[in-house]
Parts: sequence; structure tokens; C-alpha cells
Amino acid sequence: MKIPVQLAIGTNKGRSQAVNGSRLVNLYAESMPPDSKSPVAIYGTPGTAKFTELPTGPVLCLHVMDNRLYAMTPTKLYKVDKFGGVSEIGDVFLSGRVSASDNGAILVFVDGNKGYSYSTEGGLAELSGDGWYPANTVAYQDGYFIFNRANTGQFFLSELLSVNFDPLDYASAEGAPDDTLAVLSDHRELWLFGEHSVEVWYNSGDPDFPFERMQGAFVEKGIAAPHSATKIDNSVFWLGEDGVVYRANGYIPQRISTHAVEFSIENGKISDSFSYTYTEEGHLFYVVTFPSQNLTWCYDVSTGMWHERSHIEWGRHHSNCYARCYDRHLVGDFQNNIIYMLDMSSYSDHGDPIRRELVTPQVHAGRSRVSMSSFEIDMESGVGIVDGYGSNPQAMLSWSDDGGKTWSNEYFADIGKIGNYLTRVKWNRLGMFRQRQLRVVVSDPVPVVMISAFAEVKGGRN
Repeated sequence: MKIPVQLAIGTNKGRSQAVNGSRLVNLYAESMPPDSKSPVAIYGTPGTAKFTELPTGPVLCLHVMDNRLYAMTPTKLYKVDKFGGVSEIGDVFLSGRVSASDNGAILVFVDGNKGYSYSTEGGLAELSGDGWYPANTVAYQDGYFIFNRANTGQFFLSELLSVNFDPLDYASAEGAPDDTLAVLSDHRELWLFGEHSVEVWYNSGDPDFPFERMQGAFVEKGIAAPHSATKIDNSVFWLGEDGVVYRANGYIPQRISTHAVEFSIENGKISDSFSYTYTEEGHLFYVVTFPSQNLTWCYDVSTGMWHERSHIEWGRHHSNCYARCYDRHLVGDFQNNIIYMLDMSSYSDHGDPIRRELVTPQVHAGRSRVSMSSFEIDMESGVGIVDGYGSNPQAMLSWSDDGGKTWSNEYFADIGKIGNYLTRVKWNRLGMFRQRQLRVVVSDPVPVVMISAFAEVKGGRN
């Protein structure tokens, strides 16, 4: 009897893999139109191709101002043109995560200790003087640069259309007695993220201090990591102090993380996590990396599903920062000086293989013992490249019959050399089981599209 095998549509591996150990690593699901062959297709995530190389590294931050790309490393600020040409602007001294904002003419960036400004007229200068304090994050709204004051509950402003500071231009987020860890401007509202709460302020136009707290806009969920807050799809996203990822529904925090995501991160450090967002072919992605745990999770706002992203050597994805510029998705590497393009037509990470892994939900017939005569996964075939690695692409199958505790050896099946479009990706004589998870891995530099899967099974003893 041939039965359909459910493909994973996200990573749902939680506390017990015997219950649900499905995973998508460097793969994501896309809902298909009603007249499609399958209601869901699984696609490979983008690879990375070199855009340019900076003289120093690693790449701490990328920012776009006036349609030009700026890049920060621990020691330098650079301008990068659309051809990848790099111009050094000047010396900086940065460590850790960097937050940047601009008003179209002035670029400001901070790292929790130091802050800098740059403009074509004023050049590069370190922020200083009365009224300036170390800050983790910076935002821009209505003519003001806005900063959280590190290790306090305060935030402070620059003077209007300036990077000068008045010592009196500060206020406190007083709804809860916690430090203000991050600031973010969204729809001309100022979000102040604290350890245990979030407040929303607005520009009232008061000449003494322009911002006031918005009545009723108080969230009793703090932020775990200052650089996990970002915005996409007309909403604000952040990693909460409780290890839950939230999306703001108005001013109500809506939980979007799953138990699998929360279980994955709960036993490690989360305060150093950071996120970025981007849109690709109608998919809106919130990408959050946990450097101390070598983990990268990605939430697809379009489908509401989570998948994992990884680098074959480093575990976590190697992107350290993101910017959309020159009609490209650009990311900086967390440990070298290269800026890459996230590219759906790149099938490696700058030459390193991408391990794409799909683990199915449990296959079972109640508790009856059955044998699997064959397993076939319907994939786009005939995708091999002309020569070299990837000219004869392979899919690797292994399985676990004990709830993910142990796995079989890997068995190979052809995906199809270039032009062999009728290749069937199929394995035979796969033994007996009561419950089974199947793991399919592809690491060849070829496009990966998984459509559906089927198994031939025969009933056995109870």
C-alpha cells in the first residue's frame, strides 16, 4: 500500500522528539495555490555570494543613508559603492553590537560605550560633551536622534537636526522601575524597551521636551536583548525577557514563537541575541541569531512557521548584520571582512556547502509493526550543474525508529544530472518499524525543491 508521508513545514522539534521531531534546516515552506500539485512546497533558503571585501573586519554593522551603503568594523567606517568599491572614511573604536540611524544627511552609530556621527559636511566625529551618554541603541524621529542611556531607565535626545546635546533633554520610562535597554521608532511612535516592560511615547510638540508617554500604551513584557527588536509587516518584533518572541498587535504583545523555539533557546544565553528582517518573494523573514548558542532561527511572517538557518562550519548562520541596498540583500560576516549577497540563485555559502535538512513527522500505523518497501520524495530533478561537485547531485536518507535517539546510516539517491528531469528520488527495502522519522539531506550546490513524499508499506505484527 502506498501512503503519503507528511513533509515538515517548519521546525517543531521540542522537548520530546518521539512526539514531534520535524525540522527544516536551510529550507522553508511556501503555501501553494489550490490548483498546485501539492498544497505546500519546500524551498532552499538563499546562499551567500561575495559582494565585496573590506580592508578590516569583522563587519559589525551595515547601514544605508541617501542610497549609499556604510559599513562599520571595530576600527574603521567605510563607504561602499554599488560596484563593491570601498572607500575608507575614518577611524573608530567599536566593540560588540552596533546600532545605527540617520536623518538623510547625518549618520549616527553607537555600541554601548562610544558613539559617532558622520556627514559629508562635518566628517567623522566621536559624540561627546555634556548631555551625551553611552547608549546601546539609537533611533531617529521628527528631527531628533534618540538614545537609551545605558544602565539607567532614561533616554535622551540630540538637539533638533543636530548631533549636539543639551544635558536637560532626557526623560525616564517610569511605568516600571527597570532599565531602558533599547529605543525604536515605528510609525512616528517611540518604543522604549525595558528589562520588564515596554512604553510607547509620541512627539507632543512640547517646547521643553517634545516627547510624552502615550496613555494606555504600556506593555508588561520586557526585552531580553536590546538588538532583538526590529520591525516588519507594519509591526514591532522582539525577544521577550521570558524567552518568548513577541509581535506587537497594536500595543498588545502577541506570542509568535513556538514551544520548540522556546525549548531550543531556554537553557542558554539569550541576552546577546540580535535580529534583522528582510522580504524575499513575498516572504517576510524575522531572523534572530543566538551567538552564544550558535543558533539561528527564522520566522516567516507570511506563513507563521519557523525554520532554522545554519552554516556548515559555524552552526549559526554567518550573517552578522543586514542592509537592503543597490537592489541587493547584503549581510556582513561575523568573523571576517566580507560583505555577502543573500541570493536565491546561490547554492553555497561563498563556496562552502549548505546542508539542507528535512526531518519528517513520525510515520506510523497506530502501534502496528509495518515494513517499508520504499520511500520516494517528489523533488525537482535534473538540476545538476555542468561539471564538478553538484554535477551528479544526491539526496541522503537516514531514519530513526526510536524517537530520534539514534539514526541509521545515510543512503544515497540520485536527484538527476542536468537535464534528467524524470529522475525519481527513491530508496528501497527500508526494513520494519512501529514508528519512524525520515531525514533527507541535500548539500550539493543545486536548487532544492521538495513537493511531496510517499512510502510503500506492508502491514505486520502488532
